[in-house]
Amino acid sequence: MALELRQITKRFGRIKALDDVSITIENGALVCFLGPSGCGKTTLLRVIAGLERPDSGDMRLAGRNLFSVPARKRNFGVVFQSYSLFPNMTIAANVAYGLECRQWRKKDIVQRVEEMLEMVHLKDQAEKFPHQLSGGQQQRIALARALAPKPEMLLLDEPLSALDAKVREELRGEIRLLQQHLGITTIMVTHDQEEALTMADIIVVMQNGRVMQSGPPMILYQQPENRFVAEFLGRMNVVPAGLGVPVPIGTHPTGGQPRILGIRPEDIRLVSDQKKNGHLAGVIDQVTRLGNLTRVTVRVQANNTGCHPDEGWCNGETLRIVAEMQGVHEDLRVGMPGFIDIPFQSVRVLEWQ
Repeated sequence: MALELRQITKRFGRIKALDDVSITIENGALVCFLGPSGCGKTTLLRVIAGLERPDSGDMRLAGRNLFSVPARKRNFGVVFQSYSLFPNMTIAANVAYGLECRQWRKKDIVQRVEEMLEMVHLKDQAEKFPHQLSGGQQQRIALARALAPKPEMLLLDEPLSALDAKVREELRGEIRLLQQHLGITTIMVTHDQEEALTMADIIVVMQNGRVMQSGPPMILYQQPENRFVAEFLGRMNVVPAGLGVPVPIGTHPTGGQPRILGIRPEDIRLVSDQKKNGHLAGVIDQVTRLGNLTRVTVRVQANNTGCHPDEGWCNGETLRIVAEMQGVHEDLRVGMPGFIDIPFQSVRVLEWQ
């Protein structure tokens, strides 16, 4: 029961919030729309929910045209950042609300509410009011309310962003386990790359209303197709071709040559000398120890790279390359010589000329 979006475009005045967006969401997957504020991810979720009407495009669920179906009849569960619980209703009444609107039998409502509260581990809070619960508990109730009517799809609009870090991390795991247990297709909007990487089956990275790349988290992390995706998902060293970094074989389909390369910090090794071809010589500029991880910044010479003033790269200037290594590495100090080994297979072409 795939959800298919084809060439979705949405404008707000002169602003194009969605620009020719086409994606397919497979049944049972957890998909994260990931990107910075204003990239169009929430607008896309609202189009799917039926809360916004696109200017053009097509959207189908299992082959059925969704644009002809009003939001209230799409049978989608929606959870917002702000919880949106009814303050004058008990927790049990909040969960029951959607079932009453759908005219479920009273006996079935009571049973379903108990099931939902048990599922989110808040059965003992049934008679409390929302203000008596913590933020994390309120979001669990919002999730239970959304799932109670047995929706075809669950839509989550930054559901964890209002919570503190510890609660956010706990709820990530709970939501993911719940989604897998129920097998419900879920779309989640987030600007948090860690959330997307740890929770999603598929990540859709967006910028300026367009899909920059989509796919499984590790594919996007290890094989970014452009600079935006590379830098938005994790840390990335971005360097000009010609610095001395090995360039991957092959050219752009249009015949272009590599212009900008990317290397993940964890793929870089510090070595004791510059004997091997491809080792870059520099000076250790910064050492940051983060528990069992050591992050080292090495300042290297930009040898004959040609001038890229828009990037701040010109002949004779220095670049800072970050390496991340497991362990404490107490022997590393600022000012020491630093020789960098970059494995050929870890280099990605991010831009072509």
